Amino acid sequence: MKDELRAVVYAAKKGHDCAYPVLISRLKGLIYQVHHQKISARVSPDDWYSDALEVLLRCIKRYNMERNRAKFSTYYASALQNRATDLIRSHYTAKNQFERALYSQDQAELEGLEKGTDTYNPEQISLLKEALSSVSFAQTEDFCKVVRQLVGAQSYQGTEINRRSFDQMQYRFKRAIQAVI
Repeated sequence: MKDELRAVVYAAKKGHDCAYPVLISRLKGLIYQVHHQKISARVSPDDWYSDALEVLLRCIKRYNMERNRAKFSTYYASALQNRATDLIRSHYTAKNQFERALYSQDQAELEGLEKGTDTYNPEQISLLKEALSSVSFAQTEDFCKVVRQLVGAQSYQGTEINRRSFDQMQYRFKRAIQAVI
């Protein structure tokens, strides 16, 4: 088993910066091949390229030069495949499924209404903030927590009791927004 990249990987492990462009140029085809085969529908090529470079750095650090079982390119290919699988799995997390279900529910409820707003319009933002602040339940900590969870600023960790409260607050939040729009 002759590994053409062995010397370049060894140089990269020793800290030679000139090794990285050589590795990247030799492995660029593999990077885009995995992108095309597994995640081209979910991740842009630029984002995938940056992820692939992070994986490359980790692979260089972890690759065992003395007891290598495979070529470096094979080792790197399996690491890229694993990273792509992780990205696909993260797409199907509970949070993403919840957001997709929420969107489909909203779509059925708001049929015929304009769903988007001009968020760059400071006047509309000000009106929305004013309307939400005038609603009495908007001052509670639970409401603020639910809003942070809905916009993704805080993760949802809940029990069945919290889930009911979350659903109630979510309903009130939607009603308040519909009243403003």
